[in-house]
Amino acid sequence: MLALALLAASLASAARAQDRPHVDADPVPGRAELVDIGRLIFQDRTLSNPTGQSCSSCHAPETGFRFPDSRVNREFGVATGAIPTRVTNRSAPTIAYAKFIPEGPPYAHFDASGRMGGRRNLGSELIFIGGMFWDGRANTLEHQATFPFQNPNEMNDLVHGVGSPELVVRKVRASRYADRFRAVFGDDAFRRPTEDVFADICGAIAAYERSPEVSPFSSKYDAFVRGDVRLSPEEMDGLRLATGTWEGKTIGTPYAKNAQCILCHGIEDDPKAGPSLWTFFCYANIGVPRNAANPFYRQTDAVSIPQGYNPDGEAFVDLGLGGYLYPVNGLPPGNRGAGSNGAGDFLAINGTFKAPTLRNVDQRPHPDFVKAYMHNGVFKSLKEIVHFYNTRNLTTVPGEVIDFNRDDPYARLRGTPLWPRPEYPFPSSILNPAGDTAEMGGQVGNLGLTDEEEDHIVAFLKTLTDGYAPGAR
Repeated sequence: MLALALLAASLASAARAQDRPHVDADPVPGRAELVDIGRLIFQDRTLSNPTGQSCSSCHAPETGFRFPDSRVNREFGVATGAIPTRVTNRSAPTIAYAKFIPEGPPYAHFDASGRMGGRRNLGSELIFIGGMFWDGRANTLEHQATFPFQNPNEMNDLVHGVGSPELVVRKVRASRYADRFRAVFGDDAFRRPTEDVFADICGAIAAYERSPEVSPFSSKYDAFVRGDVRLSPEEMDGLRLATGTWEGKTIGTPYAKNAQCILCHGIEDDPKAGPSLWTFFCYANIGVPRNAANPFYRQTDAVSIPQGYNPDGEAFVDLGLGGYLYPVNGLPPGNRGAGSNGAGDFLAINGTFKAPTLRNVDQRPHPDFVKAYMHNGVFKSLKEIVHFYNTRNLTTVPGEVIDFNRDDPYARLRGTPLWPRPEYPFPSSILNPAGDTAEMGGQVGNLGLTDEEEDHIVAFLKTLTDGYAPGAR
């Protein structure tokens, strides 16, 4: 428990270095007008090519700023683009509370406890934090906003196969809010160089994404922390299981079981430090299975989609942070193949993805709405996710544990694995490869939770939905 608390404190300090949580917007003159322009741009469906897709088409408030099409979430798990036959290779991450993500590129912190990765035999390891998107490839919200416009599988603002900021600028200049844009950025706003206007457009989007409208801290959990409401017995049990303490905090009286959630989805014990974000924005490989339903695997036609096709076809493996950070340092994706330095995944980042905030993880417009979870959208319910965390390393034979340290983890198993093979199953990066129990420090895969305890964690996760009204169910 002490090692967990020390690690949580270290990661909290690192994650907090970018921006301390606060509820109210900074009283900067003109900020409200800038946020208003940013909202209009965020919701403008004329900015894609062809028209029809806006930022909010993939990041809708009613779904916690995630993809708002239940059918697509259920059948594909990833986002469709302005050209509806094209899809992205990942699910759309939430932009709620993204203002608190430390600036990229992702940077390393030293974890002397070795607990974070579940590889305690190493004694220590690097933990990477920061950056936007699932893989941290954008440094700031302003930087992030430039990507979807120029992605052929998203808003597709390309000219002759190259991303065109000029195309976006022309559309904003012709928009119904162009005069309001000039009022914020000056009468000469559209007479300045294209790159400057495009930066203003992306800056306005970022200002909206930093507004309290996107990060309101208005959930039942927040009311509970303030002492305004009690959690139900089921919700309280879920909080205690998530934190491992009776008090529902990082440090306290050990609870009967510990689901280890706050090692990645960290919280604040002291309200003076600000509301809890329920994440450290760190990167981890939890062994998520491949999403075979993702049409990106079959998006292989280089003629019809010359910039957005998948050259690897069914063999595509998403390397996550390893697919971005190694090339930044002059090595091939994953440090594999031609150009590799021969050290393999020496940073232990292949297959790792950023741990998102758990806030609004259940927000949906109606109870039957399907959300897609994880970087590839493979899971469709919170129950499924919690059960995966609980049993990833188990088979149908009680007591049998899959050990991903072995050359062939599935050889000579007596039972059937409860889950498909991880997309990136290698022990260099996967959390708790041996499937240690929670009592032994295993963070995922063999937690020993009952079905009822899984349900209670789900019940608690639902208290993180913003817009809580006292007395409402």
